[in-house]
Formats: sequence, structure tokens, C-alpha cells
Amino acid sequence: MDKIWNYNGQRIGELSVVENILYSKGITDPEEIEEFLNDKPKKTYDPFLIMNMNEAVEKIRYHLDNNSKIIIFGDYDVDGVTSTTLLVEFFRYTTDNIDYYIPNRFSEGYGMNKDAIKYIKEKMNGDLIITVDNGVSSFFEVEYAKEIGLDIIVTDHHNPPEKLPECVLINVKQQGDEYPFKELCGCGIAFKLAQALQRTLNFPKGILSNLLDLVTLATIADIVPLIDENRTLVKYGLKTINSNKRLGLSVLRDVVGLKEKEINVGRIGFVIGPCFNAAGRIEDAKLGVKLLLEKDVEEAAKLASILFGLNKERQKIQEKGEEYCHSLVENYYMDYDFLVLRADGISEGIIGIVAGRIKDTFYKPTLVVTKSEEGYLKGSGRSIKGIDIYQELVELSDLFIGFGGHEMACGFSIEEEKLDELRERLDKRAKKIKKDSPSIFVPKIEITSELDAHELTLELIEDISKLEPYGMGNPKPLFMIKGVEVNTSWTKACGSNNEHLKFNGKKGNTFLNGIGFSLAEKYNKLKLPSSVDVAFSPEINEYNGKISPQMVIEDIRI
Repeated sequence: MDKIWNYNGQRIGELSVVENILYSKGITDPEEIEEFLNDKPKKTYDPFLIMNMNEAVEKIRYHLDNNSKIIIFGDYDVDGVTSTTLLVEFFRYTTDNIDYYIPNRFSEGYGMNKDAIKYIKEKMNGDLIITVDNGVSSFFEVEYAKEIGLDIIVTDHHNPPEKLPECVLINVKQQGDEYPFKELCGCGIAFKLAQALQRTLNFPKGILSNLLDLVTLATIADIVPLIDENRTLVKYGLKTINSNKRLGLSVLRDVVGLKEKEINVGRIGFVIGPCFNAAGRIEDAKLGVKLLLEKDVEEAAKLASILFGLNKERQKIQEKGEEYCHSLVENYYMDYDFLVLRADGISEGIIGIVAGRIKDTFYKPTLVVTKSEEGYLKGSGRSIKGIDIYQELVELSDLFIGFGGHEMACGFSIEEEKLDELRERLDKRAKKIKKDSPSIFVPKIEITSELDAHELTLELIEDISKLEPYGMGNPKPLFMIKGVEVNTSWTKACGSNNEHLKFNGKKGNTFLNGIGFSLAEKYNKLKLPSSVDVAFSPEINEYNGKISPQMVIEDIRI
């Protein structure tokens, strides 16, 4: 499918390429530019600006003074696992009366439930529950906890519902909260609580520094914007991870083949993070917490190997699920603009990933559903830019047992007999959107700037690297060079399946080389063009001791 190239604007002549990129982001103040590019950023905020933080700290101090049993109630994804680890590790500096509980995805589902709360009270002898990465929607569960004599603090980063739990609530998105940055992940919120406690209890600041690797894992894996305070936390956290201060992460780096390689955003997002997520998707998320807290080398190696193995298993299950759903679309649903795919053979821990891959392949909002142990269907969805998938479910809320989510992703449960109606009604809504705004259903790439070929140098790549870490809110910049003369003799398909494109060409007196992943088919369809426009990100290529700039090609067009 051809993509729309969005070019964000003309370059300002007197500014460098990097300054132009920052200006396009709205970063024009010299101090803000310096902060953004600084290797040691300072942008962070007083945790006591967060609504109810004083009350949370005082409640915790009361329970610490009374040697109460504190239970951290987490979630089974990377954000929940790291948040749980962070507070357990922090509290271990001051009490041994600390434990944690993470619900099972399959038997309990997301968030708090009454059986778990009862277990915490009766079996774990809990006095205070502190939730992390969940709880803001748990009004009735919080009421139950209070009824059976538990004290509770909710820390969460998800959008609050209209009816909030009646307890101490730490969530920067709640109405009336004046904290200046609203995009912290769950672990980021847990870190701010730890920061407030560190100041109040006069703990050494080094305790907080040791927790930044956890915040970094969560911030990257939860795909929150890598801007503002998140950027500060991640920059320092990456240094902590690369210094191998945490045994569990150090061992996991070795197991996944990254021992001698720098850990960056991409390697966390695509290699390390999925190992922790796989535990919650297939077996038990507590394995991730155990690895992150582990102090024994042999036990850490054992846990890391288990997580790595679970991720391999997850990949195999995912591949089968993708193949099956791909065939469903091609055989039955090509005319649908909102894909609703039933795939009972796919674990409910995997359906969200499969939905995302199918969405990318066909560029249509996608729901994948599977039959649950309870007898009804559970589903997960991913959307394309311009269609708020959560709002689409809101409009059809009469069909669901329950649902939740945000603009780009959702989860829900539904009775089997209502699935066909859901499919037809969503497709009808999508077709109306397509009629009014057809470009929404065409994938797009955002071009940061046009370059002259001679500007593609090692120096430019070094300058651009100061914009890292890349991620949501700070994507890797894409550039465009127009009218590149193609060397048709040296430009050819490559890779085991000949699906990638090895590109060679020139513009003026500058020779250009690049690699275009999964672009061989498109190049062939262009019928050996003599010249093309190239959209790419610049990268350093090292081969046979020679270092040179190359283009990692996102797209080509005549």
C-alpha cells in the first residue's frame, strides 16, 4: 500500500538540522533546547505537587511506625511488574513487613478483585494495600477492602472514570491535580511516591538513583511520550541499565545476547521488555518481579532463562495467530474497514499483539477475540491514527459485558451471540468515517526535513543522536532526498526471502547507499525506476573496518 508523505515544513535557513527539528517540535527557547540536548537533563518536578501526595506519605508513615504489613498490588505487564519491584525494593530499606500481589491474567483479569483482596487480608495478613499501575477504576473493590479492615492507597496513571475510588488516590490525570506533567507511566507515579517518601524519611538520594532502571523499562515498554520529565528519567535510567547495577537485568542481557551491546530504547522495547511481558501473557508475571529483586547469581540466571524461553514460546504462538488471522481477513473480511476476527485458538495473553500486527498489515482498526475460560469472548484491539477505538466501543457500549482502553488500544468482554452485531456496527461506523475522511485509512510517514545529499555525513548523524532517546512523542526523525539517481545494477533484493532492498544511487556528486526493509516488492512494482525520492533515517554503517553514513529507507516513490 502506498503511503502518504507528510512534510512538516520548510527549513529555517540559519538554523542547523537539529535546531530545525527542535523548532518543528515547538522547542524554540534556548534554555529548552539546551535541556533537550543535555546529556544530564534537570527537568523534574516536586512530587508534593501531586494531589494527595502529602496524605499518602502520612498514611504510609503511620503504617511504618506501627510495623504494619504493606502489600503492593501490581499488574502483569512491564509497567506493573517494574512498579511493584520499585516499591518493594524501596520499602525494604525501612521494613521487612513488605510483600506484593500480582493477579493472574487468565483467572483474575486486570486490576483489583474481591477474592484477591480477601486473600491479602486473610492469608497475607495485610494492613495496607498500595496499588501500582491500577486501581483508579476499582471503586467497589476499594469499598470492599475498607469493609474488611484494609487501608488502601491507589497509585495509577490511567484515565480516571467519573466515579473515583474513595481513598487516597495518586493520579496526575485526576481533576484538580496541578502536577505539570501528565504523561508518567505507572512506574513513574510509583517513583514520585518513593521520591516523596525519600525526602520525608531522609533516606539517601542514591536509593532513588538505583530505581531509575525500573522506571526506564516501564516508560519505554508502556509507550508513553519520551518528552519532558520522562526524557530525564529515561536518560539517567539507561545509564544505570548499561552500568549493570541490577543483577537480574545484567543476567537477562547476557541470556538474550545483549551482554556486550549498548542497551537503548529499541533493545528494551523489542528484546528485554517482551521477556517480562511474556511471563504475564503465558505463565506468571511474578517471575519478572523475582528476577528484578534477585540477589543470587544462579537463581537470577535460572529466572532469566525461564523468561527468555517464555518469550520464545510467545513468539511462536503469536506467529501462528498472525497467520490464522491474516487468512481470515483475506478469505472473509477484505471488504470490511473495521476488522473483527474471532480466533479461539489464540491465548488471550497474545491477542493484543496479534491485533496490532494485523492492523499494521491491512491498516485498518482491528479487534481479535478468543473464547475465555468463563465461556464468553474476550477481545483486544488496536487502532490507526484518526480513529479513537475506545470511543468506538463507547458508542456500542450496550453490546459489552465490560470494556476499557484509550485512543489506540482497547480490551473488552462480550457474549458470543453479540459478536456478529459488533462486527457489522463497527464496520458501518468505519465506512462512514472513510467516506468523510478517506485519507485516514492510508498509512502515513512524517518527514522531518528535506536534505541535500551532501548533508548526509557522519557529523550530521552524530548531531542527530543528541535527540535520543526516541519513542512516542519524540520519534526518530525521517529525512527526504528527492531525485536520487538509481544505480539499477547495484540496487537489488536481498535477505533470506529477497524481501529487503539493497539500495545504491547518487545525487549530484554524492553517492548514497541504504537498506530498505521489506521494500523489494515495492521497488519491483516501480519497474526499475531511473530516479526516486527516498524517505529515510540516517545511520552509521560499519563494514570491514570502514565507517560510513547510510540510509535506513522507510519508503521510496517516483
